[in-house]
Amino acid sequence: MMHRRSPAGRQDGLSLLFALMALVALTVGAVALIRSVDSGVLALGNLTFKQSGVASGARGAESAVAWLSGNLAGKTLEKDVPAAGYYATSKDSLDATRRTADAAVPFAQVDWDDNNCVVNGKDISASGCFDASPPVTVGSDTVRYVITRLCSKELPYNDTNNSCAVPVVPPTTEANAHGFVDNNHTGFEPGSSTSPYYRVITRTLGPKGTVAYTETLIHY
Repeated sequence: MMHRRSPAGRQDGLSLLFALMALVALTVGAVALIRSVDSGVLALGNLTFKQSGVASGARGAESAVAWLSGNLAGKTLEKDVPAAGYYATSKDSLDATRRTADAAVPFAQVDWDDNNCVVNGKDISASGCFDASPPVTVGSDTVRYVITRLCSKELPYNDTNNSCAVPVVPPTTEANAHGFVDNNHTGFEPGSSTSPYYRVITRTLGPKGTVAYTETLIHY
């Protein structure tokens, strides 16, 4: 005698199949949601570390300003002081953020990690390798900086053979033609400050390898 499955039994099998498919879909959706939340938390954490690095960089810039202020008198700023991360010339080709490290001809680099400018396993010291300042600890961040005087030579900034970037400012005395406003009479004669600009670049290294750079122009 042969037995046939009833329609009800066939329906039960189909219901189980659909239930399993729904369970798989819900599981995949839950995993995707968890990964999305994890990615959001990770991005938020990276942003927080980045903001902390910028704030710490400001503290490092303050340390650089304090060093400059303490050495304005005398002739210290007329020559390079590599141990303090100070350079008396502008270093126009300096690549402080290492963007050209993998280029065929990289620009000069800053030795942020005290490894003679080895970047990604590549020694690029031949292009120029400049020492940074001693580390400045700000909370869990480590900040170092370089200072470049925006001058062409290691000479006094007011030497006739030296060319320095200085801000243009009006003088304190008025011209003779006070009250006239035309092309032939100006209220002030143009003048310029004799103190040069100083460029301060900081690099902040965070506890999880987060790196942040800041740049500040200073004038006395």
